[in-house]
Amino acid sequence: MDDLALHDTFAPANLASLQLKDGEVHVWAVPLHGEAAAFAAVLSSAEQDRVRRFRFADHQRRFQICHGALRQLLGAYAGVEPQHVAFRHGPRGKPYLEGAGPAFNLSHSGKLALIAVSSSELGVDVEKVRRFESLSQIAQRHFSDAEFGALSALDGAERELAFYRCWTRKEAYIKALGEGLSMSLDSFEVSVGVEPQFLACHDGREDPAEWSMMDVSPGPEFVGALAARGRALKLRRFRFQV
Repeated sequence: MDDLALHDTFAPANLASLQLKDGEVHVWAVPLHGEAAAFAAVLSSAEQDRVRRFRFADHQRRFQICHGALRQLLGAYAGVEPQHVAFRHGPRGKPYLEGAGPAFNLSHSGKLALIAVSSSELGVDVEKVRRFESLSQIAQRHFSDAEFGALSALDGAERELAFYRCWTRKEAYIKALGEGLSMSLDSFEVSVGVEPQFLACHDGREDPAEWSMMDVSPGPEFVGALAARGRALKLRRFRFQV
């Protein structure tokens, strides 16, 4: 079924009237279903090569919609045609716009993607909530002692949701830094409760007080988090019309 339940806070928006103001963070929920031809048409040759490496047609379509939508959004913000959007990559592979334009980050899970855009460095992560037996083992292996202790004090569905909150907040921060798998998840601490917080940084590389941590969960089946450098940022949520 292609219908995807999203929270009402993610409202449709007109790409032609996009304006990113100072201090704003825009988060777009992109359903990864429907016809992909218009999105495939704006992809680069390298992206088309990646499409062909997927074995399953559904995975090909999701990639085309996800990355085509990213090009359409960034083109609208930067004032260029989607097919002319060019990227460069940081030392560990994080993508940036080539030339002038906003910072951005992309995450996808299941049939949904989140695209975050801002003038501040940022990272976003979304996960479809799936039930599995090894939740506690994963948390004990990767989370800090304080995070694991807070998680262990909860039961059932509450513990499961707290796990996904913690995981997405950690991933969002690591993605904001562009560190990827090189950074240990227990080198910093985030909250596991409803209120997103960056609590501690044990390696001394960042001051949590200089960061914003936000909940950007797009729908009842997903948990999403955003980490951005800066304080008092205004969050705006949109739904991309596929």
